[in-house]
Amino acid sequence: MNIINYLKEKWMTYTFITAGTMFAFTVYKLDKKFTMSKSNAAYVMTGLILLFVIFILIDYGVYNARIKKFKDYCMDNPLCHESLDMFTYPMDKEYSKTVHNIVKEYEKLKADIRNQSCEELEFITKWIHDIKVPISAIRLILESNDDNLGENFYRSMETEIRTIEECTQRVFYNIKSNTFYNDYKINRVDTKKVIADCLKSYSSFFSYKKINISISGDNYKVLTDEKWSKYIISQILSNAVKHTPDNGHITIRTFKKNNSTTIQIKNSGKGILSKDIKHIFNKGYTSSEDRSGMKLTGYGMYLSKKLSDMLDHKLTVESKYGEYAQFNLTFIEHDTIYNITTV
Repeated sequence: MNIINYLKEKWMTYTFITAGTMFAFTVYKLDKKFTMSKSNAAYVMTGLILLFVIFILIDYGVYNARIKKFKDYCMDNPLCHESLDMFTYPMDKEYSKTVHNIVKEYEKLKADIRNQSCEELEFITKWIHDIKVPISAIRLILESNDDNLGENFYRSMETEIRTIEECTQRVFYNIKSNTFYNDYKINRVDTKKVIADCLKSYSSFFSYKKINISISGDNYKVLTDEKWSKYIISQILSNAVKHTPDNGHITIRTFKKNNSTTIQIKNSGKGILSKDIKHIFNKGYTSSEDRSGMKLTGYGMYLSKKLSDMLDHKLTVESKYGEYAQFNLTFIEHDTIYNITTV
């Protein structure tokens, strides 16, 4: 605490001391029978002023020491009853007891919230796993009755089922992202395997929309978490499929430059407006122009960007409106992460 704040805190004490001193001086000046000489009076006043200054310095030091001790108590362990014995002044003990009770209530509230969140997370996670069963059953029913259903009906149902799966998956990964660092494992992963696994989920859509797929580039081993990376690439592919017109094309290219490897996914179509590019990864943001005729949530690319940042990867977007949109997922080689994970 600086001296200005200290004086503001002690203004009443020093106002009374000053008033008392002025009162004594006034009595001395007005009482003609008072026999103290001027020199003695000057000595007394000088002594009082010196004592007053010494008192201020000592009190200021003590006050700062009390504040420091109280701060140390708050930073150390305010839940510990034994720590209350460190205070000498009754007021400090009262303050510390108040802090102790506040922290105690806070910790109890935090524990209750944590327990409630765990219960909700457990319920949602179970629901996500449970909902996969009827989704798979519906898909099997559709496939078994493929000959009896019209192509348009089958395609529409498949699209809606896939949308439900993506929404369910998005909820799951969003929840898991909040405990990301408890649920990831960095390994050497083959880029070709990751791409192939992600493409399998969209094979029917490529067929429906007659989308041409072009894959180029060598196979590289990158440091990443396979599960999370697959989700990011799946979201990019989902975005590409939605916005690629019938008979369009999607190009997937993998290349290495210096200490980084990039998976580049480019789709033909309207692309992205230049004013939308800088907002494409914002939470809840959707294009100012509906490029697909579908209702978008603006959440998939936000979550992909969030996860790529957590993995220390780089997710960027390029586009030329009216021609294409291109997403680049770059894996930057960081041996430190790998070494820490494998220790």
